[in-house]
Amino acid sequence: MTKPRTQRELAQDLLKKQGIMRLLELREAGVTAATMSRMERAGEVIRLVRGVYQLPDDDLDPNHGLAEAAKRVPKGIVCLVSALAFHGLTDQLPPKVWMAIG
Repeated sequence: MTKPRTQRELAQDLLKKQGIMRLLELREAGVTAATMSRMERAGEVIRLVRGVYQLPDDDLDPNHGLAEAAKRVPKGIVCLVSALAFHGLTDQLPPKVWMAIG
């Protein structure tokens, strides 16, 4: 007989696979907001912005800002200098992530 998984274990497994997740996605998987709040207070997760979480030991790559923006604005589209930089078509490093929202 297998031991039932706790919400904490489930959240950690999901974040290991996904990297960055929205609270909505975690809730759909069965993890409550209260569990995420307790995990944040215990230092088990980092809240990047309201409703967006990642593990504290997660490696950041150069496109981390784009991933974070995409999670915050799921229907947004990375555009302008941000898109050019992502595709290696410019040598500029945009200070912000440019997104089209429509």
